Amino acid sequence: MMEDLSLHILDLAENAAAAGATRVRIAVNENERRDVLTIRVADDGRGMTAADRGRALDPFFTTGRKRTGLGLALLAQTAEACGGRLTLASTPGRGTTIVVRLPFRHVDRPPLTRMASTMMTLFFGHPEIDILYTHTRNGSRFSMLRKGRDPSAPAGEAEISGLRESLRAGLGRVGAG
Repeated sequence: MMEDLSLHILDLAENAAAAGATRVRIAVNENERRDVLTIRVADDGRGMTAADRGRALDPFFTTGRKRTGLGLALLAQTAEACGGRLTLASTPGRGTTIVVRLPFRHVDRPPLTRMASTMMTLFFGHPEIDILYTHTRNGSRFSMLRKGRDPSAPAGEAEISGLRESLRAGLGRVGAG
């Protein structure tokens, strides 16, 4: 089990990048009243065949090179340990969508505390990918779209600090910061 759910989100987005995605949508919905935390990561990467989908949650199965193949298996295990579930939908050539639903208040649910750092890692680790991040907490919503750009052009200090501050302010405004 990873210590923070944001690390699972980072892993899912890294999988999308490795699958050639040009767009990744990350949606987090924290609903304390309904006792549900939903995480959705969708991409337009190469997708998976039916055979790959059937094995995707098996530990050590991977279609990538030099990868451990534990990410999805660990996330599915975390979901199940908390009484939640992970669903996977994927179509070759069209992309993959992972949805995880967990009881918000479950004692074994890892925290979701590093989303600003996770998103900064994705924004600057994969500058060529369009990333839409939406975080909803108890009905309040924050969204940020980071359009892909030329990865050979380094990010300036103003861009880095501007994105960091936008994330902190937006997450703080919805109570997720």
